[in-house]
Amino acid sequence: MKLNKGFFVIGTDTGIGKTYVSSLLYKGIKDRDGGYYKPVQSGCTRKNGKLVAPDVDFVCSMAEVEYDDKMVTYTLEAEVSPHLASELENTEIDIENIMKDWENLKERYKYMVVEGAGGLYVPLIRDKFYIFDLIKKMELPVILVCSSRVGAINHSMLTIEMLKKLEIEIQGLVFNKVTNDFERDYFEKDNIDIVLKLSGIKNSLIIREGERTIPEKELEKFLGIEVK
Repeated sequence: MKLNKGFFVIGTDTGIGKTYVSSLLYKGIKDRDGGYYKPVQSGCTRKNGKLVAPDVDFVCSMAEVEYDDKMVTYTLEAEVSPHLASELENTEIDIENIMKDWENLKERYKYMVVEGAGGLYVPLIRDKFYIFDLIKKMELPVILVCSSRVGAINHSMLTIEMLKKLEIEIQGLVFNKVTNDFERDYFEKDNIDIVLKLSGIKNSLIIREGERTIPEKELEKFLGIEVK
């Protein structure tokens, strides 16, 4: 098995910037034998007669690589939760197909960024299989994308506590879309400080609005790998 280390990226809420963070992580490892994978994508659009996953398309654009169908297993058109989109489109989500693709990617890459579909409790199969089930099956630590705005403490801690309850390893927290005027907007800094103190998590990254790369040393420290 080639894979040295992989990470599963989830968010505390919709629109938190999970795909943006995934793109920066992938951009930082792609030239060091790193790969990206999105198991399931709903809300896909048709281009030249085939469904294209918008998250994968965005990540590839940010990382300046060509779109690759092997980066996603299931593409669904309806812009709803994967379980419902699959029902509406009469497409069965087979977890074994996801795991088969995952095993192939593990043989190909040394490092992997896996992007989930929303948060921890998003269903992939109604009443049967959730994102947290997939994380446990893939045996990956989680990178949790958090906000620093109003509501950040509650949203972050609810997900962190559930991850701990499910005995899922947390690689670290990424506070995304942090204002560039960090010193003036002291409440954002206070929110971050409180989340880190309450959670006891020491490994974290701050990504400010408009940033398009993560500094190499920060990335190495956060992921616990050498990207050079």
